[in-house]
Amino acid sequence: KGKAPGGYQYYLEKSKVPFIFMNSSGLQRDLETMIHEAGHAFHSLYCSDLELIEERNYPIEFAEVASMSMELLTHNGWKHFYNEDDADRARKSHLEGVLFLLPWICTIDSFQHWIYSNPKHSREERIEVWLSIRDRFGIQLDWSENSDFREVSWQQQGHLYGAPFYYIEYGIAQLGSLQLWKTNRIDSNKALDDYRNSMKLGNTRSLPELFEAADLELRFDEGHVSSLIDTIEIALSENF
Repeated sequence: KGKAPGGYQYYLEKSKVPFIFMNSSGLQRDLETMIHEAGHAFHSLYCSDLELIEERNYPIEFAEVASMSMELLTHNGWKHFYNEDDADRARKSHLEGVLFLLPWICTIDSFQHWIYSNPKHSREERIEVWLSIRDRFGIQLDWSENSDFREVSWQQQGHLYGAPFYYIEYGIAQLGSLQLWKTNRIDSNKALDDYRNSMKLGNTRSLPELFEAADLELRFDEGHVSSLIDTIEIALSENF
């Protein structure tokens, strides 16, 4: 399933334990991958007492809330993997990655909606639309020496080929995880309780109800998103 370069978590129904596979190569991304997949594993364990398999088969939008939240909630514990300076640098790099990820998700989702709405488009039209969408959501970069790559840079996102329309879920989940992280900055015990209370519901509630169980808001308006970005910017200006 294309997971060999990274990792995945799979719940073993018979033994009722989660299995994690991952690759590592000595990079900061290894730590993030391990914690991300551990978030999925905790999700599986929390809802393991539910009777039916479909009750434990949690929705993909909320599955990523579990994993992305775990990345953020464990920030303080990263000091056990690094010295103080490197841990601070790793946490800041992770938060900067979140800032880059959200507009990229919007870019990919908008592009594939256009692709499937215009199946007879030409290569030239595809390039034109892609560049337009990148300009809309992307940051300002100097592409003067890499214009050819810019025209086809959408191909770096394998989901467009292997899992069409499965990408916006990461954006929905990231907004949820940022809210949980925001709570954690004020009251870590409440954040963990909210995490546990929502994850144990598995697939027995709708997505809005799962967000509500974690005391999260399922919103996409400018004010809501801006408040989360403001929290990231505040954190980046602080010493962890």
